[in-house]
Amino acid sequence: MTVANLPNFLKKKKLLDDADLPPGECRKYGLMFLEAGWLADALDFFLKGNAAEELAALQEIALETGDAFLLERLLQARGRQEPELWEKVAARALALEKVSLAQWAAERAGTEIRPKAAAGDSGQNSLWLAGDDLAENS
Repeated sequence: MTVANLPNFLKKKKLLDDADLPPGECRKYGLMFLEAGWLADALDFFLKGNAAEELAALQEIALETGDAFLLERLLQARGRQEPELWEKVAARALALEKVSLAQWAAERAGTEIRPKAAAGDSGQNSLWLAGDDLAENS
């Protein structure tokens, strides 16, 4: 799917505002946006169509890529706060060196990211989640 074939902003808004848009059509548009890598737009359609399987897949994508913003939208839509998911996305974001996303997710998990001096103080610091095994990180 090329970006040129995706609905433009106005068509997308019209589709999302259409109270009679069938769930199957929502899923179809969501998959189009997902294939193009437009996760937020895919999420809009999957939410509108209550596409549980696709929403679960987006949650896995958020956890794999450290995408705290995507995870937040998913959790907000479900009306839930799940600290264990926030910890997972924070750890993954940190591993991918997405430090600001990791810090943001860690705050939502009720923990924090702290610097840790490398052994022998080689001048390099690494970061770790405060909820990690402290014996391992000290």
